[in-house]
Amino acid sequence: MNVVRSVGLGVAVVIGLGVVVFLGFLGYIVVTDYRPDAVENAREIRNVEASVPVGVPIRVTTFNIGYAGLDAGQDFFMDGGIESRSRSLEQTLVNIDGILRFLSENDADIYALQEVDERASRSFDTNQIDMITDRLGSPYGAWFAYNYRARWVPVPVTKPMGYAYSGLLTFSRFRSSAARRYALPGVEPFPKRYFDLKRAVLENVFPVENGRSLYFINLHLSAFDEGGLIRAQQIEFLIDRIAELYRDGHYVVLAGDWNHLLDMSFLDRYHDPLPDWVAFLPAELLALDFTLAFDSSVTTVRDNVKPYVRGENFETIIDGFFVSNNVTVIETIGTDLRFEHSDHNPVTVTLLLQ
Repeated sequence: MNVVRSVGLGVAVVIGLGVVVFLGFLGYIVVTDYRPDAVENAREIRNVEASVPVGVPIRVTTFNIGYAGLDAGQDFFMDGGIESRSRSLEQTLVNIDGILRFLSENDADIYALQEVDERASRSFDTNQIDMITDRLGSPYGAWFAYNYRARWVPVPVTKPMGYAYSGLLTFSRFRSSAARRYALPGVEPFPKRYFDLKRAVLENVFPVENGRSLYFINLHLSAFDEGGLIRAQQIEFLIDRIAELYRDGHYVVLAGDWNHLLDMSFLDRYHDPLPDWVAFLPAELLALDFTLAFDSSVTTVRDNVKPYVRGENFETIIDGFFVSNNVTVIETIGTDLRFEHSDHNPVTVTLLLQ
């Protein structure tokens, strides 16, 4: 009987200690949670002097680099796979090198990059902000805003994602008179809110030669949003913001990962049930005096339920641009990198300010 009582007491102590450790961890996460203001100045890494030209085409590229960890050989636990980190430091460096090679050769005037890690377990503490800034060099100004600052993400349990300091990175050959981080609305349920991204947009104001301004918005909207309520709030915020800017006579360009289907003709070509994370842009956004620009011939994202095999993984188009109608869209070209170094493909648009 004493043995049974001792075993039971031991089990109770272990369970009690586990509860105390868990509550302590959760309390630490809550107390140290990243709580940005609704509007904050972005980090200016470097600025330049040139103004945006009128009557001269400019090239803009958006690219979600997937923290240089979601290469073709990788899956991801949130998408039905099992992995939460890049396979190795060596593979991460290979991915970064491939991403840098594309950026250098692409030679855009403005880059909108998403999922750029400053320091994260998932990418073996590679400072991708510094690496990309150093490679692109002095012709480009650079600005950064966090949309992920997690002390520790404890899932998956067997190999947790760990800490993540990551965000949006914009490069431009044009001077920025202001760069701000705007928090996007929407609160995830408890306790997910303490481990998920703090979604935001990075807005730069680029002076134009004619005395007006180009407002450039780098965005990465929510995914895995059950019911779509948070994404709806984010789109409503964008509608209000860009409608106001356009009414005031500014040029407006949004670029990034929308996590919404951009090409509705895709539905005519795809007959299987769509994954749950595929959302549709609301009519209220599309009714604005703006142009949605994407390349229907190149998919921009693949699912991460398993490593990439062309023709087996689901692919669609969620990366592109939304441009005010005082800006002419000359052409939009996706670059098919076969998801070699990221689970996204880059897209480039050529624009002309009227």
